[in-house]
Amino acid sequence: MNSATNRWLVLLDQFIEDWVGMTLPRPAVAMQEFVQEDGCMWCGETIHNDLERCTCATRRVPWNRVFRLGAYEQPLSTSILQTKYAAWPEMAAFLGKILGERLRGCVPPNTVIVPIPMPLLRKFFRRIDHAHLLALHVSRASGIPIRRALFRRNTTPQASKTASRRKSLPRNAMWLRPWARIKGKNILLIDDVLTTGKTLEVASNTLQAAGVLSIQVAVLAVTNLPQKGKKL
Repeated sequence: MNSATNRWLVLLDQFIEDWVGMTLPRPAVAMQEFVQEDGCMWCGETIHNDLERCTCATRRVPWNRVFRLGAYEQPLSTSILQTKYAAWPEMAAFLGKILGERLRGCVPPNTVIVPIPMPLLRKFFRRIDHAHLLALHVSRASGIPIRRALFRRNTTPQASKTASRRKSLPRNAMWLRPWARIKGKNILLIDDVLTTGKTLEVASNTLQAAGVLSIQVAVLAVTNLPQKGKKL
């Protein structure tokens, strides 16, 4: 390689680093201090001791179980954000493998994975469908088949809303794909973060109307909200 070509490659690397604003490390390095931690099996929030009763006992949730890797805290939270907004597929593969191994043998027979869908316009601008990519690697690690059963219309991203405004997601924001073939199936919904649960609630209601047997949820992280902003 001549010196002129090498200089152009160096300039290109610098431009990409300045534009993205970060240099992404290897996923195993970024997550080296992470320790998996289960939460409440119904809502996913952190339970700090065995004697503590989760407040979700007084609320109705549209699913049977929540699986998670941990709370939405460092380093997991940063890795999730970089996966979504810096288009980091290697991290999606890394986290999907861990979540898939966590789920192996923990779901009922006849279960299929359904990822939370991303609107087409948002997928175009972000250059990654992180929930679908995550679901693919969960499927490979767990052996659970995957099925893209849902469409989603373009709405304001939930991440840009406050906890109270997240609950305003329209009930018709998602609908079933043609030939989804999920009637009589047990569903494992896959998403990155559970905060208020509204996105998963809309997806669950759509799937229940299609005749599924049960719904379980698997996410990378669950946000621990203040008492006044509890989920659902």
